[in-house]
Amino acid sequence: MTIQVEFKASGKTVKWDDSYESILELAEANDIEIETQCEAGVCGTCKTKMISGKVDMEVQDGLEEEDVAQNMIL
Repeated sequence: MTIQVEFKASGKTVKWDDSYESILELAEANDIEIETQCEAGVCGTCKTKMISGKVDMEVQDGLEEEDVAQNMIL
């Protein structure tokens, strides 16, 4: 099964590859700018809304309960 990640703000859709450790890494490799500071999911700067699909996050310290309820991801 091919997994596609659509970045609405940039209008780009790219194929997920397990060689990437994160969506942020995938975005950077495809010249998609995402605001970030810590690059580890701690500060919350890269917080964005997931419109559909599923994401596994090892660290979600940058999210509040309200963020999770609103389908935000890091």
